[in-house]
Amino acid sequence: MSFLPIVINISNRFVFFLCLLVILFHSPCSTMMMPGNLYDVNPCVTCKTISDKFVEGYRKTAKSNFGGGNTDWEEKKLKGYAKSETRLIEIMEDACSKSESQCSTFLEKYEDQIEEWYQTTSPELIDNFYQWLCLDTAKVCCPEGTFGKNCRQCHYGDNKRVCSGNGNCDGDGTRSGNGRCICDTKYSGTNCSNCQNGYTKSIDENNQVICSDVDECRSNLFISPCIFYKCNNTDGGYECYGEPFFRQLPKMSTLAVLLLTCSILMYKEMYGLASLACIMTSIVLILFAKNIL
Repeated sequence: MSFLPIVINISNRFVFFLCLLVILFHSPCSTMMMPGNLYDVNPCVTCKTISDKFVEGYRKTAKSNFGGGNTDWEEKKLKGYAKSETRLIEIMEDACSKSESQCSTFLEKYEDQIEEWYQTTSPELIDNFYQWLCLDTAKVCCPEGTFGKNCRQCHYGDNKRVCSGNGNCDGDGTRSGNGRCICDTKYSGTNCSNCQNGYTKSIDENNQVICSDVDECRSNLFISPCIFYKCNNTDGGYECYGEPFFRQLPKMSTLAVLLLTCSILMYKEMYGLASLACIMTSIVLILFAKNIL
């Protein structure tokens, strides 16, 4: 009997610990603690935004608070300001808005490296800031035309363009994606070098694949895809509309007269005229079926 309170106490502690785990890993805070959820937006996009704003701020503050003269005093002040902490703070303040927590987190993570780059790099190399920060330092982006963790090459067409210039590579320029070509409308294939149904393929002088719409309503000389209905060509397809000719009394009357004439001439063994009448009947039937008449 003396062990019962101890057992109950241990059980209560176990239940409490179990409940604590459930609360922790099913609360909104738990998702923030997971490394995979550090970035809601692709980190390459965040880095590119910071890079663009940093370069913009760097150029904007090139001669900040100076009149633009060439006096010795201004020249000395400019040299001191060019690498000053004050200027860096001004640039960094505009790199992220107050509502962009992901941007602020990213900037804080690489703040020391950015400051070192700012202090040691020549102003002429400001255009290389994106390459340095996003590709070489943070390693969250890839060169254009590559994708994924190891910056693998996207699919290229025969014209040496990503996805033949007719689509986008999934993850292009980032450390994510699968590299698959997401083709534009009309195009298909691994590198978007083929055409979807309803289009014809041609190649221009620049080796660029071009897909042009097929006019299904006129592509077949004898049989319309709508058979007895009117045909309207659309981009990549067609649509049928109207009433079939065999429900239209004038057309049916015309066909009946032609068929009767053909039959009478055949009966009277006037084969020459009969052949002509039968040929005319066939032509009119085709024209009616294609809704040309």
